[in-house]
Amino acid sequence: MKVEQFYNRNQFHIWDTTKAVDYLQSYNSLVVKIEYKTRDEIGQTTERVITLGRDWDYSTTTSKHVYLFLHDYGFIDFDGITNKREYVKKLIEDGTIKHDWSMV
Repeated sequence: MKVEQFYNRNQFHIWDTTKAVDYLQSYNSLVVKIEYKTRDEIGQTTERVITLGRDWDYSTTTSKHVYLFLHDYGFIDFDGITNKREYVKKLIEDGTIKHDWSMV
């Protein structure tokens, strides 16, 4: 496992290479979880599952870091999107992104 500060002192990018999962932690809350699903027979990544935790939009600062994380690591392209919060909420509604209220 590797932990690195993400932009500001209370934001952390956590890589769990044994489980193929990335996290963004804001203060004491996990706000983003990225799972990499693979096909066992070829060992290649076939899917990334994005899950947002309960506090993903807790504050303007937390939301800003969630958007930066998703954009910087190539999960979501926010170019040309004026209201990122509404865009992410729409992605949750249509099932593109999961929202796990128990993830804290």
